[in-house]
Amino acid sequence: MKIHFLLLSTLFLSFSNSAHDPELSSTLLVERNDGTWVLQIRAALTAFEYEVHTHYGKDQYATPEEFNALVVRHLMEKISITFNEKTAATLQNGYVKLGHETMAVFDMNGVPKKINKVMVSNTSFKDIHDSQSALVILKKGFNKQQFWLNTDNEHTARLKASRNQFELQ
Repeated sequence: MKIHFLLLSTLFLSFSNSAHDPELSSTLLVERNDGTWVLQIRAALTAFEYEVHTHYGKDQYATPEEFNALVVRHLMEKISITFNEKTAATLQNGYVKLGHETMAVFDMNGVPKKINKVMVSNTSFKDIHDSQSALVILKKGFNKQQFWLNTDNEHTARLKASRNQFELQ
């Protein structure tokens, strides 16, 4: 248990130290205690601003709420998660918490109980030079690991479940 805490602490501390770096983000798939799943995207506010301005224009929002709605829309268009090569998860109830490190959270529907394979594609920040996202899947009974989404893998990870961990296919 201590190892899991240290791993997560290290991940979040290392990310928070670079929370102002627009090229770094994190993509977390988290299984809650009740078996439901959430997707959490964390990045510098400047990264979200850059993508919204690039895709929708600087004049497309006048309030933080309108900006948040564009962030949710952008993420829903740029993120794809598929389980067992056939079941696409749907993202719902997205909300954004603005800050230097901005966080977007979605409920995920369509996640099967038994996961053999998962494909995660997050091209939300691909317009930012050298962007990369740390992908972590926190599933009950599985070891916590980190994978990178970047230009080398087209911001996509294809993983398979092997015993109690995910590994690259």
